[in-house]
Amino acid sequence: MRHISMLTGVLLSLLVVTASASAQDTAPAASHRSSVQLAFQGRLDAMGYLAPRNDADPRTTNLLSAIQTITPYVTPGVRLIDGRLFLGLGFGFGSYSYKQCQDTCDDYDLIGQSYFALSPMAFFDVLRSGPASLYAGGWFSFAPIGAATFETHRGATTNITETDSASAIGFNLAVGIRAQLVEGLSLGTEWGWGLTSYSSDGSEPGVARDVSTTMHGIFGTLMLEGAINL
Repeated sequence: MRHISMLTGVLLSLLVVTASASAQDTAPAASHRSSVQLAFQGRLDAMGYLAPRNDADPRTTNLLSAIQTITPYVTPGVRLIDGRLFLGLGFGFGSYSYKQCQDTCDDYDLIGQSYFALSPMAFFDVLRSGPASLYAGGWFSFAPIGAATFETHRGATTNITETDSASAIGFNLAVGIRAQLVEGLSLGTEWGWGLTSYSSDGSEPGVARDVSTTMHGIFGTLMLEGAINL
């Protein structure tokens, strides 16, 4: 947590210093901004959910570890209302693998799975001061999860089976601060609360019931945005 706090502090300081230094240069240009802008955002997890998981099945626990925040890493969209409103469609992806040894690691079980997520997103600038903006909003995510592959290795014998696919849905609510570094390029950070619900049909080998679980907690992201006038 210490390095996350330091990184966040440095980022926030950079945003404030950048906003103060360039306020006079950018404020006049704001009045001439196009009513519609094409924007492209990239995000990285800064923290992930701070929420304990009590699922005893390591296969489910590892999958949830991979999908818990469903971060839209890439989000194309548009800015409307003098650039205050951002509407976009985010794309996320991830995978996990889990290896469980038996008496020795010559005999082991290997499990892997991946997902792809779509996330409609909306954010609105609540306050502005020069090139700095305080904004709020969030996104809703739907993540089809591919079939899990189970490899059982016993000596020279390897058996491979696959499950049916599963799915996850979730939503994230966040407040962020964003500052314009140069014309058309902004850096920001977002913090908030999110929830993710995962479900499968229980067809995994050795699992006789449906698997359904929900996680929620605090999350954080780092965001970089590029925008051009239309």
